[in-house]
Amino acid sequence: MKNYIGNKDFSNVIHFLVNRLPKSERYFSLFYGSGGLEKSIYTAAAHFICAEKNPDCKKYETSMSTIEYYDYKDLLEENVFTQEDFVFADPPYMFSTRRDARKYYKFEFDLNDHIEFLNYMISLPCRIMITHPECDLYNEYLKDWKRVDLKYMTQQGWFTDSVYMNYEPDEMELLNYDCLGNDFVDRQRIKRQRKNIVNKFKNLDPLVLKAIIKDLKNECLV
Repeated sequence: MKNYIGNKDFSNVIHFLVNRLPKSERYFSLFYGSGGLEKSIYTAAAHFICAEKNPDCKKYETSMSTIEYYDYKDLLEENVFTQEDFVFADPPYMFSTRRDARKYYKFEFDLNDHIEFLNYMISLPCRIMITHPECDLYNEYLKDWKRVDLKYMTQQGWFTDSVYMNYEPDEMELLNYDCLGNDFVDRQRIKRQRKNIVNKFKNLDPLVLKAIIKDLKNECLV
């Protein structure tokens, strides 16, 4: 499982996804696989309700991510979603987007499966993140969604993936801010910057601090 193209259980991939993961009331995962994102320490504050057809993946299940549905369609049809819910979907990739175009998964998707899946996605009222390499079909169905590309190293070499979102992550409160940054050096820089600012705030006169907080709130409302 961890050798498959599209596996998300790499630290840089997890950081990339967490930096775009909105704080939500409920969290769902439609294709659990090895649960890279769902069982990450950065998503510990969320409990993912998951679907997964492959019974072998039960060994990756944790208390933070439970596989309660066999098929993603069962999960979607048995829950009523609102705009405060979040759905993460990492479907089997179209063969045309794979380097060798061979089968990796026990349960693959054909073209009709992808079309059915995409129709489900565009009909939901909640926040959705889909990981799938850029292709004409996904670009067509998700043309109004935000797409961000991610290039990362796998055992088979460099691979370019895409993240499609029906929301703007910069405009939302995130579940976790510990992964901010483009790489390890950038993340460490941001952590130092945050710590320095907090220390400066702690040493301010309480009234001055309240005034600054008020100014910040006013700026955010502009």
